[in-house]
Amino acid sequence: MDSPHTDPELSQWLRWASEGGNNLPVFVRTVAEAALMACSSDYVLLRPVLLELKRRYPEGCPRGCGGYETE
Repeated sequence: MDSPHTDPELSQWLRWASEGGNNLPVFVRTVAEAALMACSSDYVLLRPVLLELKRRYPEGCPRGCGGYETE
């Protein structure tokens, strides 16, 4: 899986996060947006970080989830 659009584990979360789901921190939203535009080789580099962000900020998480203040 070398595309954010075909990644079964992250594609839905990336769309949600890139749209600023539940007032996510700007950093998370920006990384998700970048991942959606990344070429295959860059996406592979970003994927471990994206998985950790997904763990910290699951879809539907309340404002401020992940232990960090939202902006």
